[in-house]
Amino acid sequence: MRNTLFGILLLATLTLAGAASAQVAVTRGEGGFTATCYNYTVKVGDDGSIHSLVSGGTEFLLDGPRGLVGAGYQTLTEGAWKSEPFKFDKVELTAPDTLVATADKHKLTMRFVTDGIELSFSHLAEPTIYTFIVNPGIKDMQERTSGESVPYGSIPRDGIITLFNDQGANVTFPTGNFYYIARNSAPSMKTGADPMVMMDWMPRTWGDQVLTQKVTIHARPTVADALAATVEVPSANQIFPGGAPAKFKVNMKMKFPDLALDSDVQLVVNDFLTKKEAFRLNQPCKLAAGGWGEVSFAVTPLPAFYEATITVKQGADTLVTRNFPFAYDIAKMTPPERPADFDKFWDDTLAEQAKIDPNWQLVLDREAPGYKVYRTTFDGMGGRKWHAWLSVPTKPGKYPAYLTQMPSGINVAYLPRMAPDEVGMVLAIAGQELTIPAGMTGFPPDPYFRLGWDYWRTGIDTRETWYYRYAFAACSRAVDLLVSRPEVDAGKIYVTGGSQGGGLAFITAALNPHVGMAVCSSPGLFGLEWKLRYLGPNYWPPLEPVDENNNLLTDPALLEKRIAVVRYGDAANFAPRIKCPVLLELGLQDHVTCPAGALSAWSRLANAPIRAILADPWGGHNGPRGGQLLGTQWFQALEAGDATQVRQLSTPDLPVLLESHK
Repeated sequence: MRNTLFGILLLATLTLAGAASAQVAVTRGEGGFTATCYNYTVKVGDDGSIHSLVSGGTEFLLDGPRGLVGAGYQTLTEGAWKSEPFKFDKVELTAPDTLVATADKHKLTMRFVTDGIELSFSHLAEPTIYTFIVNPGIKDMQERTSGESVPYGSIPRDGIITLFNDQGANVTFPTGNFYYIARNSAPSMKTGADPMVMMDWMPRTWGDQVLTQKVTIHARPTVADALAATVEVPSANQIFPGGAPAKFKVNMKMKFPDLALDSDVQLVVNDFLTKKEAFRLNQPCKLAAGGWGEVSFAVTPLPAFYEATITVKQGADTLVTRNFPFAYDIAKMTPPERPADFDKFWDDTLAEQAKIDPNWQLVLDREAPGYKVYRTTFDGMGGRKWHAWLSVPTKPGKYPAYLTQMPSGINVAYLPRMAPDEVGMVLAIAGQELTIPAGMTGFPPDPYFRLGWDYWRTGIDTRETWYYRYAFAACSRAVDLLVSRPEVDAGKIYVTGGSQGGGLAFITAALNPHVGMAVCSSPGLFGLEWKLRYLGPNYWPPLEPVDENNNLLTDPALLEKRIAVVRYGDAANFAPRIKCPVLLELGLQDHVTCPAGALSAWSRLANAPIRAILADPWGGHNGPRGGQLLGTQWFQALEAGDATQVRQLSTPDLPVLLESHK
């Protein structure tokens, strides 16, 4: 994640059980507006940001220090602690309970109701990330979906976060990414005053589209607030082998006095892709105020990736919903359909590329002690020129080479690994150059980066013309070019990447036998047929058929034609070609690149001498806890072919699933 983050805020609501009044008063004052009711007091500035949210006598926001705003769009730079809040041009009271903030290409509507603040976003440009800065005095935080406590100073995680004060007053945010802002700062900056950030991604809207979110606040705890329920799974990574039931337990405790429980606990297990129900089980549970208990379930499903939901109800009221993924018997999990001529198609593609002179050009960009960095270009299929960074040691010798593949988007390519004892390369696969041309400003500079260019679907009408065919072939050619360098030890060429780059690393290892190992984090490009059939446009990559106005086309025949093409680019279908060690780092709650496709590739990795999965059941698209931080160690362990060494890099609460065929 970059140190500079573009922010947007999402805010909140209060519900106070038993209160007589149902009114929210919004008044104009110096510098902005104040919304008050029996549940909360919220202050909104003339800049459109929320600067204060008080409930139950507690301020839940941090506003002012180091340029931060309590909640809103803002640019955050860690380390230097620089914040540049986005300021709306105008904030108006359009109804007794509604504020509307407007700026060029932006509109934010804040409707204050007694159980919360409903936020409606319309934005045709950046920024599209809304942030909520947590008052460092708030230490009791819980992730809503898992029920787990979130320690202050936590590592990044995705989820729905609830904050509590000592008396149980609480604020719940919509789904987002929660992280400690100082995690990348210098040690001297990591003080007790450093806040947590809730960051919610609000996709850019189009036309009259409006996105609505709500933050809920309770000044007094309800029975649902008092019930602390956490799911316990015997398999720490929540990937169960076949042959025995998958078991789950929900541990429950009533946190606050005078609130008891008389409930029905229900488990529902659905196939993650099809959403078809596989199991539904029920058990009763009663707890006195301050009491605790547990409820257990066991199921034996078919091999697949599942989403389980445990619901605790008291009468007609739903108190707790716990959603969690798990996989069962992935060794027998049915992977996506693989065309009969898949291998021939890619062998023919590489043979076609081999007839094209690479015309590899290198231009020195910079020198540093022990190594040089070059901007390079080479020719590939479709008449395209590909751009890449290359770093090589200055001391003669043979060194390991690391090819890093980029995530999705048409952005400035990040620099490669640079050191006196290794070769590094980064390939830009979206048609962009490596640096911003002279005279261009901004990030990214439009139109240089052609933000409207949909490279994901370019040429997708046929498998031969699809842009990814050219890109995959270019990835293989990049390895060939590394092999040709005198500084490279051809037996030690490693590929890695995250998101799209994770899928590209996997595919590169499948296409080029010179690759010695692959580490693929939160990998995309897996399960493309399933993405089109089941998951929809909210999942990456954007491959659905659309018209010239970007409207989805629902013709079944067109969908089947599109599926027939993407099967040739599905990373899971490349798995049988891989003959080197490979590690997949997965967050099982990744709702950007669905992990089901990557898990399904396990059964096809029969030719990999070592195949390993590091899966975090609560990780999102950020991947497993600490997974990317162990990149070099993973390479060293995989290179040694030492299964014990690989296992030692995992932890008891996050074990690596590994098989060695050596």
